Amino acid sequence: MIACDSCASLMKKCVQCRVQIDKMVPFNLCCGGSENAAETPVDPEEDNNAPPLIIAPPSEQPTSNNITGTLMNNGSRDTSNNDIQKLQQQLQDIKEQTMCPVCLDRLKNMIFLCGHGTCQMCGDRMSECPICRKAVEKRILLY
Repeated sequence: MIACDSCASLMKKCVQCRVQIDKMVPFNLCCGGSENAAETPVDPEEDNNAPPLIIAPPSEQPTSNNITGTLMNNGSRDTSNNDIQKLQQQLQDIKEQTMCPVCLDRLKNMIFLCGHGTCQMCGDRMSECPICRKAVEKRILLY
């Protein structure tokens, strides 16, 4: 995944898979430089004017679960594992709707006039909406 320097410093988790970001690689080393790219550890306090960064995925990927279920002695499939998986997916969907889309750590508690929202810490830094890119005219805090 590629992100500019200012967005990469805000990202703590991957936007696609929601996994913690372990390291970042400068864009020129990854896509335009040598093959021996030096990886830099994630440091949210570090603020420099470097080119866009490639965010490296973590080394461990979650294992896939058995969706089919085990065959029981009456000939039917045990779907309790499927039910648990569906509920876990629903819980993940709810978390995605209520968590800040910028940092993915805190709950949304600030809404812009365009209707999109972030947490207050991310929203105070924004001059334009991270979703639709409209200028932020007013911020509304939720309680």
